[in-house]
Amino acid sequence: MDDETKELEVLPPVLKERPHSVSHVRDEDLASQVRDLGRLGLSKGNASVAARISPYVLDKYYLEDYLEGVASMQRGLASVAIAEAMNGNTPILLHLLKTKLGWSEQQVIEHVGEIRAVVSSKPMSKDEFVQKYLSKDEDT
Repeated sequence: MDDETKELEVLPPVLKERPHSVSHVRDEDLASQVRDLGRLGLSKGNASVAARISPYVLDKYYLEDYLEGVASMQRGLASVAIAEAMNGNTPILLHLLKTKLGWSEQQVIEHVGEIRAVVSSKPMSKDEFVQKYLSKDEDT
């Protein structure tokens, strides 16, 4: 046996090379597997590793199946979350209100009233400050 053959025997089945994408032909069993991996919430990269295909092959031949699986997973999670919220699960209800309806716990502070002071950017000397602010305090 040569060195290449020994090396391939040691690799687990997941890491063994699949045929190059040029010679790839769409397989319905593999499409079903990719759909299931999307339904489990795996990223495209992880789904391609689990299916033992390249990300390019997944994008070219199985993207629609992957996206169908992701949509199925999202539909199922949304159904469960809404059912839980309707049954009184407060944390899920609040989460859905914030994320789907735009509710917020952020507080807005509004200042109401008149502004009767004039702010000047002109610096004051020490004498002007004393005359304006401290001399009035002495008179009172």
